[in-house]
Amino acid sequence: MTRPLVIAHRGHSARYPENTLEAHRAAIASGADLVETDARLSADGIVIASHDPDLARIAGRDAAIAETPYESLKAIARAGGVQLATLAEALATICPHRQALIDIKTKDLAIIDAVLAVIKELGVADRVWIGAREVLQVAHATLTIPGLRALAFLPDKANPDHYAAAGASAFRIWEGALDGPVAARLLGRSPVWVTAGGNGTDRIVGDVDHDGLLRILAHAPQAVLLNDPDLLTGLQSRKAS
Repeated sequence: MTRPLVIAHRGHSARYPENTLEAHRAAIASGADLVETDARLSADGIVIASHDPDLARIAGRDAAIAETPYESLKAIARAGGVQLATLAEALATICPHRQALIDIKTKDLAIIDAVLAVIKELGVADRVWIGAREVLQVAHATLTIPGLRALAFLPDKANPDHYAAAGASAFRIWEGALDGPVAARLLGRSPVWVTAGGNGTDRIVGDVDHDGLLRILAHAPQAVLLNDPDLLTGLQSRKAS
């Protein structure tokens, strides 16, 4: 069986704080094919590598990212023991070594424009994927940067054809939805990337056990997003040089 692409979900988040440069370097060292990072806008327009809308879970303070300037967010996170990264820092760490998947966490076009500006500034359009849940975001991104690759994070009951027409070239399916109608329509016909755990399972997003991983692999997806890339790469995680 050909191994699918291994996507380190929020970096090597099984062992290191998620979305940090440390987690990204560890994911690279583990042999992951792509490293995923999240994107949200701070109050002053800086793209922050954060999954959550606030810092409550990772730093113990409920400072809302959209309502707080970057320097304040950085200080709050540092006080909580976390080194908060910007998207620019994340891509500068990942892209010389691996491709990056940028998970757009909000539904507006302002975040797309800000992310695309970072991509252009760093000159990494050929090294990144944009992951979006909104058809308009996919269309806007692929029209703004022709050739930019987009992954459709398909919402429930979404029509994949709409995302393909907007420019998506791959489709994200939850592990728990692999036996559903959308997966049946796409598997074997289009590139399907599976996120382990989360919706439809009793595990947090990105977590998977041995049996769950075997069930995912039986569907022959093109890629798997998981918190511990070592489970698929078979390599011992080590610090990247």
